[in-house]
Amino acid sequence: MAGRIALAVLAACAVGALVIILVTAIYVWVDQTGAREDVGPADCIIVLGSAVWPGERPSPSLAARTARGLALYQAGHAPALILCGGRGTYPPAEAEMMRRLLTAAGVPETALFLDDSSTTTVENLQHARAIMRAHGWQSALLVSDPFHLPRASLMARDLGLTVRPAPALDSPTYTIPRQRVWYTLREALALIWYTVLERPGLLAG
Repeated sequence: MAGRIALAVLAACAVGALVIILVTAIYVWVDQTGAREDVGPADCIIVLGSAVWPGERPSPSLAARTARGLALYQAGHAPALILCGGRGTYPPAEAEMMRRLLTAAGVPETALFLDDSSTTTVENLQHARAIMRAHGWQSALLVSDPFHLPRASLMARDLGLTVRPAPALDSPTYTIPRQRVWYTLREALALIWYTVLERPGLLAG
């Protein structure tokens, strides 16, 4: 009996060690990959949403993503921006908040295309894909926080999109060390969840 218990404990420790090694490896990969950009000419720029704060204010992450999209547009990398994100805890919808920021910065309304109903990254990209198809666009620059881009890029490719990553490297959720660690760890776990549980269904669909 004691021998069986000892074996069970050893097996549990071994499994735990393997899980820690796996999560650590994915964490490092997310952290390193997320900071890489591949910016060039594209048909459009997809900006993934982030939270809106009370008082109809963009969260620092949303502001950073919007600023990155604006910089890419102003640099002439693409003539249109697809703004993704529905309403969260506070109004307005994330896409609408980005629209306000971009029009205030001088971007014409005709260059902005809103997905203001999605609530997940997969929905963001599915709705962006519909907008791209409606306009005959083939390629996109994908904007988000660095830690979010590896999973988002994988999702985009699984949906048949041709995207190139353009991380918002100055987002406070990335530049503040404790937030970077927390969000990168969360993304590592989310990537495992997506790969094991969500991706098979998405590919099958």
